[in-house]
Amino acid sequence: MALARDERDVPGPDPRWSYEPKFDGWRAAVFTAPGVVQSRRDNDLAARFPEVVSAVRGLGDLVLDGELVALREGRLDFGSLTSMPRGRAEAGIAVYYIAFDLLAEDGVDLRPQPYSVRRAHLEHRLAGVRPPLQLGPATTDRALALGWMRPELADVGIEGLVAKDVTRPYRTGRTGDWLKVRQKIVVDAVVVGVSGAVSRPEAFVLARPDATGELQQIGLSLPLPPAVRDAAAALVTPTDEPRRRLPNAVLGQPGTEYQPVRAALVVEVEAEATVLSFSARLRPRVHRLRPDLNPADVAVPSPETEG
Repeated sequence: MALARDERDVPGPDPRWSYEPKFDGWRAAVFTAPGVVQSRRDNDLAARFPEVVSAVRGLGDLVLDGELVALREGRLDFGSLTSMPRGRAEAGIAVYYIAFDLLAEDGVDLRPQPYSVRRAHLEHRLAGVRPPLQLGPATTDRALALGWMRPELADVGIEGLVAKDVTRPYRTGRTGDWLKVRQKIVVDAVVVGVSGAVSRPEAFVLARPDATGELQQIGLSLPLPPAVRDAAAALVTPTDEPRRRLPNAVLGQPGTEYQPVRAALVVEVEAEATVLSFSARLRPRVHRLRPDLNPADVAVPSPETEG
C-alpha cells in the first residue's frame, strides 16, 4: 500500500497537491468482485465487516483503497473496530468504509496513472453510493483543507489531513507522494507509570483528567531524552502495585510492561489533538518536567481553551 510520510506543515499552496481529511480508522483495500476486505497485513477482514462487503456488491470489478471507521456516539471510535458484527447494532456502533483511491477498474491496473486520473475514475464509479460505503472528501483548496486541522474536528476523530501529489502514480511505501500532517497540541499530563527501571525511566505512562476530573490514561510516551530520564528518577515514587502491561494497538502483540507510580509528577507533552477526548494512539513526546505544578493544576480537557 501507498503510505503517507509524516510532516509537521501542510504543503502548498501549489496546484500539484490535493488534500483529504485523515480519519481515525483501519487502512484496508476492498476487492469488490470477490468481496475481499484486505488489511495492511494482508488479512481478509470480510467476515468482520460484512456490511462493507454488501455495500460494494454491484459496483463491478474494482479495487478500492480506503479506511474502515467505526462511528459511536457521534464520533469515530478506533477501538470499536474490534467489535464483532452481531453486537454492533446493540452497542450503537456503525461501521463505514471511506474510499479515497481506485487501484484497478474492470481488470485494468490504474496504479501507473497519476492520482488525478485515479481520483476522477473513483468519483465516477462511486457517484451516488450510500453508507456504509462513502467517497472520501478531497480538495485542491489549501485554505479549505486547513479547516480539517481544527481542534473540534479532532474531537470527532479527524486526525489531520493527507496531501497527495496529483501528478504521481500509486507507489507502495513512504515515497513522499503522500504527506500526512497530524493535529498536535502541547498540554500538561500526569505521570502514572514508568517503563524500564524506576531509577532511570525509559518512558512515562501518562494520564489527564476527564470531564469529571478523574485521571484517565492517554498512553505511553515516546522514549525520554537522557536529561529527562536522569532528572525523573528523583521525582517518581513507585506504588505497592505489581507491574502492569499496557494494551497494544496491534492485535496479537504484547503491550509494554510498566511500574505504576504515584500520580504526582506533571510533564509538558506534545500530543495528538485527540488526546482531549482520550483516543490518542500516537505516543506523546515529553518536552520537559514540570515539578512546579501539581496534578490538580492540569486542566480538564477543553478544545476551546487548549490547542
